[in-house]
Amino acid sequence: MKAINTMVVVLMLLLTAASFMIMYSTAESNTITVDVARIQSKNKSRIIQEVALLTVGVKNLQKDMDKILDTLEEIKKKNEEN
Repeated sequence: MKAINTMVVVLMLLLTAASFMIMYSTAESNTITVDVARIQSKNKSRIIQEVALLTVGVKNLQKDMDKILDTLEEIKKKNEEN
């Protein structure tokens, strides 16, 4: 039972580390995307600007979630192999 608990803790730590690595690697591209959206929306009305920024934010969140889910799948496959 102790070995299982240790494996679970190690897997959780690996998942946390993978999540931080994914978020760190996408943070810069997300910032660039938001900057581009901000530049493009300077000539639009305030509501349209906010909608554009929210849309970009949702797209970035979806990319992050996709990467996290892929990482989870990889961890599951490695776990099943063991």
